[in-house]
Amino acid sequence: MSCPTHGQLVGGYVLGVLDPDEMAEMRRHVAGCPHCGPEADRLAALPGLLDRIDPADVPPPVLSPQVEEKVLDKFARERGTRGRRRRTLSAHRRLVGFAAAGLAAIALALALLLSVGDDDGEPVYARVSLAGASDAAASAELFQVEAGTRIQLEAHGLSETGRKEYEVWCIRADGRWVSGGTFRANRNGWAEAELTAAVEAGQYHRMVVTSGRVHGERGPAVLRGKLRY
Repeated sequence: MSCPTHGQLVGGYVLGVLDPDEMAEMRRHVAGCPHCGPEADRLAALPGLLDRIDPADVPPPVLSPQVEEKVLDKFARERGTRGRRRRTLSAHRRLVGFAAAGLAAIALALALLLSVGDDDGEPVYARVSLAGASDAAASAELFQVEAGTRIQLEAHGLSETGRKEYEVWCIRADGRWVSGGTFRANRNGWAEAELTAAVEAGQYHRMVVTSGRVHGERGPAVLRGKLRY
């Protein structure tokens, strides 16, 4: 179980974002608390992980007024201040915003820390999110294999008319398009595919999905995305 008096402050303490008085209080508390001490040690690597995150990868937090109010009430109860908040509402909202952004960043940091390969032990070297003009979207994880790159792709919102064929392309830095193979969407416009392209990590930074070939020619682009190494 977490500490009933200071447990909710451990994350902010580790990140060094609490008020100076709270930081000093937490330093004294963590030194002797059987709950907060081990928790702080477990999260000690978090600031370094957060430094590795591109801020563009962390979406801005968006909280509805109802959710915000519930968080504030819970915070007040846990701090023993229900009915007499010791901070202004604006300060609480700043804390809520920090908490939401912190959770998003922590989730991304843990993804970096815990990212593992697939069942064959192959590490994910990059990921990509693809979008287009329509509601269609896709995401893919990229693995280095002997033949080049294995692409694990999931897509939704694709046109299922005639079970249309789609083709995945890796765009090399020299402008060359390298095919990763084709796949089809089901009747709901969803698709899952495992493909292989003759490219390696660092040789390309963009991926495109086209609507298949017409008379041997590459079809129009449906989805585009930039790799995140």
